[in-house]
Amino acid sequence: MRVGVIGTGHVGLVSCASLALMGHQVVGCDSDPEKISLIRSGVAPFYEPGLDDCLRDEMASGRLTFTSDVQEAVRGAEVVFICVGTPPRASGEANLLAIEQAVRQFARYATGPAIAVAKSTVPAGTAGRVQRVLLLERPDLAGQLDVVSNPEFLREGTALEDALHPDRILVGASSPRALETMRRLYEPLLNHGCKLIETDIRTAELAKHACNAFLALKISYVNALARLCEKVGADVVTIADVMGADARIGRAFLNAGLGFGGYCFPKDIQAFERLAAGLGYEFTLLREVARINEEAVAATIEKMRGVLWNLEDKRIALFGLSFKPGTDDIRFAPALALARRLIEDGASVVGYDPQAGPNAKEELPELEVVLDPYEAAVKCHAVVICTEWPEFRSLDLVRLRNALIFPLVIDGRNLFDPSDMRAAGLLYYPTGRPPVEPDDLAS
Repeated sequence: MRVGVIGTGHVGLVSCASLALMGHQVVGCDSDPEKISLIRSGVAPFYEPGLDDCLRDEMASGRLTFTSDVQEAVRGAEVVFICVGTPPRASGEANLLAIEQAVRQFARYATGPAIAVAKSTVPAGTAGRVQRVLLLERPDLAGQLDVVSNPEFLREGTALEDALHPDRILVGASSPRALETMRRLYEPLLNHGCKLIETDIRTAELAKHACNAFLALKISYVNALARLCEKVGADVVTIADVMGADARIGRAFLNAGLGFGGYCFPKDIQAFERLAAGLGYEFTLLREVARINEEAVAATIEKMRGVLWNLEDKRIALFGLSFKPGTDDIRFAPALALARRLIEDGASVVGYDPQAGPNAKEELPELEVVLDPYEAAVKCHAVVICTEWPEFRSLDLVRLRNALIFPLVIDGRNLFDPSDMRAAGLLYYPTGRPPVEPDDLAS
């Protein structure tokens, strides 16, 4: 099938690569010529494991091309994916201007029967607006231009793997022809046992927000539980293991820490809450999820004050600057929120991240960024583990201890075994677990 993709961000570019790998003829499009030039050279504008190699291979095969001309991407395509951003407005509602613009371009350049597939996360009811735009733009193609909701469930850091081996594909459509086209599109995945869920369009749109909000709810729940564990001396990791052993709950997303970040969860929770309010339902639970998430950074600051007293003139090292491991994405990263708070309180902050250092420095110029974790720790009063990159697990803890002015590690991701920290002579304050305090080292 000939497929067009409008937008080459995280979702769009991974969609381009995976669809080409399935055997389709794919044309990816973006309004930024510099980004297109970079992609054509075989380099993604962001870090995603395996993506660069896949792009180069599929472009070499001839199945995948890129352009800054929307007409080239849409012309002759049976399916056109809309993968543009839906950033939050000041009100918290999703800004759908880019969606409207992409849909109008699709309608303008469509040459026959085609489907506009909304891959971006949009509020329920968006597809109806899209359909009206199509009717107004191209009355000559009335009944030939369909709309489909096909939300993405990609995780940054494993996005390509998720696209090629999804646990489910969700397709919302009102047209039997559109559903049949989407079945053909995804046939290579369906033939390997992937589950296809077919619904009406509004259900599919709402399901994406429901999934993200529930995952965020689990994270905020375990973070609130961690606050309680710290007050009574219990271990949140063990409690999460007990909870996760119940098949009705599951262990995933029950890791206490600095909270969730990234582009999707914060904006989607806000947009979902605003959607509900606009429909006359006060979804106050979502506001509480967001509040608890913000509380996690404040709790880390207070934990640091409890040990260091004043933060003025202290030097703090942050290990991990991306919002999660496996990506260089620093949007809504808890590490940067923490860095800003520390700098406001008079501390100097140095950070290290295997991938996200340059992005973090561009976002927060006051942050000093270095290329080695031990260099980051030199003459610091504390290290804070902000992102659970695997390489941090194998740190030489004695070397780390010797680099620090004050032997303090605050673990915002519960990455270490307290007994290992005690053996290395480090004061250790995990999240929701009993700490290793000065009296413990003395004994």
